[in-house]
Amino acid sequence: MPGLISTKIALTMRLTIILMMVATLKVSAGAFAQAVTVHVKNAPMEEVFDAVKAQTGYLFFYDREVLQHVKPVTIHAEHTALATFLTDVFKDRALDFTIKDKTIFIRKKILPVEKKETEIVSPEAAQQMQTGIVKDAAGTALIGVTVKILNGTAGTLTNENGYFSIAANPGETLVCSYVGYETRRVPVNLKSQLYIVLKQQASGLDEAVVIGYGTTSKRFNTGSVSSVKASDIASQPVLDALAALQGRVSGVFVNSSSGLPGSNYSVVLRGQSSLSGPNDPLYVIDGVPFYSEPLNQFTSANGKQSPMASINPADIERIDVLKDADATSIYGSRGGNGVILITTKKGKAGKTQTNFNVYTGAGKVVNTMPMLNTPQYIAMRKEAYAHDNKPYDKDIAPDLTIWDQQQTSDWQRFIMGNTAHITEAQGSVSGGSAQTQFLLSGTYHKETTVMPGSLGYQRGAGHLNVNHTSQDSKFNITASVNYTSSKDNSLPVDLTMFYNLPPNYPLYDSTGKLYWFSNAQNPQAYLLRKSELTTNMLLANSVIRYTILPGLNAKASLGYTRTDMKQMRITPDASFNPLTSTGSESYFGSSGMGSYIIEPQLDYSRAIAKGNLQVMAGATFQQSITQGQSVIASGFSSDALLEDQQAASLVVPRPSQYVFYRYTSIFGRVNYNWEEKYIINASFRRDGSTRFGPGNRFGNFGAVGAAWIFSKERFIGEDGFLSFGKLRASIGNAGNDNISDYQYLDAWSSNPYPYAGIPGLTPSRLPNPNFRWEENHKKEVGLELGFLKNRILFNTNYYYNISNNQLVPYQLTPQVGFGSITANLPASVMNSGWEFEVSSTNVKRKTFTWQSSLNFSVNKNKLKSFPGIESSTYKNTYVVGEPLSIVKGYQFQGIDPNTGVPQFFSKSGTPTEFDDYVILGKRAPDFYGGLLNSFTWKGISLDFLWQFVKQDGPGINYGYNTTTIGAFANQDTRALDRWHQPGDITTVPGATTTDGSSAYRNYSLSTANWGNASYIRLKNVSLRYDLSKYTQKWKITSASVYALGQNLLTITNYKGLDPETLGIVMPPLKSYTIGVQFGF
Repeated sequence: MPGLISTKIALTMRLTIILMMVATLKVSAGAFAQAVTVHVKNAPMEEVFDAVKAQTGYLFFYDREVLQHVKPVTIHAEHTALATFLTDVFKDRALDFTIKDKTIFIRKKILPVEKKETEIVSPEAAQQMQTGIVKDAAGTALIGVTVKILNGTAGTLTNENGYFSIAANPGETLVCSYVGYETRRVPVNLKSQLYIVLKQQASGLDEAVVIGYGTTSKRFNTGSVSSVKASDIASQPVLDALAALQGRVSGVFVNSSSGLPGSNYSVVLRGQSSLSGPNDPLYVIDGVPFYSEPLNQFTSANGKQSPMASINPADIERIDVLKDADATSIYGSRGGNGVILITTKKGKAGKTQTNFNVYTGAGKVVNTMPMLNTPQYIAMRKEAYAHDNKPYDKDIAPDLTIWDQQQTSDWQRFIMGNTAHITEAQGSVSGGSAQTQFLLSGTYHKETTVMPGSLGYQRGAGHLNVNHTSQDSKFNITASVNYTSSKDNSLPVDLTMFYNLPPNYPLYDSTGKLYWFSNAQNPQAYLLRKSELTTNMLLANSVIRYTILPGLNAKASLGYTRTDMKQMRITPDASFNPLTSTGSESYFGSSGMGSYIIEPQLDYSRAIAKGNLQVMAGATFQQSITQGQSVIASGFSSDALLEDQQAASLVVPRPSQYVFYRYTSIFGRVNYNWEEKYIINASFRRDGSTRFGPGNRFGNFGAVGAAWIFSKERFIGEDGFLSFGKLRASIGNAGNDNISDYQYLDAWSSNPYPYAGIPGLTPSRLPNPNFRWEENHKKEVGLELGFLKNRILFNTNYYYNISNNQLVPYQLTPQVGFGSITANLPASVMNSGWEFEVSSTNVKRKTFTWQSSLNFSVNKNKLKSFPGIESSTYKNTYVVGEPLSIVKGYQFQGIDPNTGVPQFFSKSGTPTEFDDYVILGKRAPDFYGGLLNSFTWKGISLDFLWQFVKQDGPGINYGYNTTTIGAFANQDTRALDRWHQPGDITTVPGATTTDGSSAYRNYSLSTANWGNASYIRLKNVSLRYDLSKYTQKWKITSASVYALGQNLLTITNYKGLDPETLGIVMPPLKSYTIGVQFGF
């Protein structure tokens, strides 16, 4: 296998070199239509070009040979659109053109081969092929235009380059129709290739939407898809592109695990569907599935490194989220939890454009917990000893005896009071001819943390894209390479856990050495520790496409990904409490994942009767190898050698990992659009996965979606208040193979106790070759409406999903000798909900525009059925009819006014674990959404995004690791309302030093510490000023300055550090950045 991986890397390197050579091809310029006035008679073609250049500033790019023998031009055009003017100029000449950016490309037309006069043909053969290209007024090729013979049945669709070929007779007329554009009739001209320009009718409904293995438009999409564009991502200075989805997409709940750079994000799409295992969606980048599970061998302060942090947001063109069965079932077993498609940026034809974007900023933790000062803390501690009738001295309570009684240390400020500095620099070069385009970009990002010390995260990223199309538009190849290298210099643990250190705790003793007391830890000592993580990620893909026959295309998608991670954790002896130290030690780990995928496809499209038929079929062959190993090294002669594993006298291997995974599929889709009014879409996939036993390796998945654009009906129409109306529905199933590999096989591990000096093996896992695919059955209905010529767009979905055959670790009785076995449980999980999206153009004037968009999602999750749950070990975790994310605990019933001890509901009088548990709440939100407003006035644009979440959650004092009021730890200011003496009525217990007593432990796990965690957050503000009109004279074609703000304001009643992270972790930062962008 290592040889196979090295061969793949070598092939990838060769591909990269070839792409870079292609990227050096000569390039030129691009497109924009303007009106021209030209009156000439028998003028040379160059004279016409000069007149156009003088009026528009557009450049012409051509080989002088193409103008040889071209007859002079006679034309009288008054205020004529540039594309129309050029079409008239070239209509009787063997020339064609393409407009890209500010350059017009001239080339020879591809003419059909004429038959010899002496050739005898049959009447059927007398019909010839009419070829042509369809573009918009800017010269951009239009994909999927319907081209039909007037009053006939023959028809076809344009390909990705706007090219078409159709059998036609002299004297016939072609009808070209395309959604969002005016229908045009063009006479057949078999002596030349037609150049047809369609005039656009602007509408957001006709924006492209990326779907599985293809594209469509919002208007004709039968599935549920939400999108985020590059402009939305660029308005947020985020390290991870997933952060750009927060508050912008319905049905997708995104939460950060920490405010430290590189931390992981949880993404839940339409609720939790699996009892165990990941509920993450499938990520597909440029057609290549991306492994989103962290590869860490051990954690650091930010938890586990997010693989998505290796994807540079600056390289992303758009993100499309597929949600319902119609959209996801084409991905079969991996689409059960939804699919997120990421499309990277591509090169565009035109003269070489160079762009730079640089920003810098700062981030701070704004919200901290109000804690007791030293006098208040000492009063609480003394009161605790008094209540317990216990004496204290310097050996057990130095905080009350020998430490400074007045000095108050703000540990939150010490832990996270620094300013994080953020810097990013981006550069790109792009351009190309009408046939070949390229884009080469690079980004460097550096971000420090708010923790003390020189900690931070650095990332460098490169992106290369090359696209080439043959002159006859039949052959096309696109190739992209993304490479990212990052380094995270952090600490092994998040120092936020020291937030409640006694406020008078001294960091150093009288001699200047680190101070230690009992088994307590010193946060200053933790700064001596080190965690370093280096990640390198390569993602390469290529798509080759060839038009075999008109409407029939062959396509092959090839992809390769490689991620390598190296980790090091250093813990010197000086960082340990001497009473608990076991000596210096270092952890060294490495992991890697290599994967390739090959997907051959065939697609066919043609006009049939009054509709358009599109058929696609393909296959998938994917293989991945994941490896990981780590060791613990100790016995160093000096702490200066801790980073050198060879200097350790003892190296103990930790469990290693080697996983071989193979996945194969066949899939297909059929789509038929009748009169742009009735649409049906059916998809099917058969998957095979090595994660299942030989008898259950394959699974079948499919879906059917349909849409009725009822506004096309004559009795409704689109000319009134209602300008668009579509009703759609889908039903189908997807799957889930998100389980560990080899679970159907038995496993053995080495025995630490050898017999007669001979090491042995012991069974560590029972086999189960009978478990099957987990399935997610989905149903949905949706309504889409447009009002006032689509200035207002409304979209709502109702979905009902049932997940069956739950794959879980099934608990076994102790007599078996094993704790669990992977199996299918007869349990079903339901997710149902509503999603709403509204976008509107509120004001549209010549110099001022105001646009708004709102999304709102509500999901209901519950365990629908679980036969035999009462006799299983899951009875204490789940409840039939309740959400999977419920949290159980005790029902708090107040404080005993006589003793100050918390009281709880109990059936027997004494609270008993599990038997007296009630549901405290759930960890999933009730509803969530976002509101975006965008304003533009002349060259100034202002956007601001509000995010809102309705949820409950654990407070700062929830959990087993919390300390009671009065123990050797500080408390938040709620402790000022504690019970002091008999007769006090309060909800806060009295102070005590008995940290482990059951009543106070139960209090931390009760409804008293679970409550409202809802919030409204000003997630993002973007202010930008376009300076292009001032910089044109210096040949700087684009320039702007901008200011961005992130997490600027949070409105919440949550009793904790932050309602998003919900716990004792670093909260998200409030950040401000300023930047400049310019291009030439």
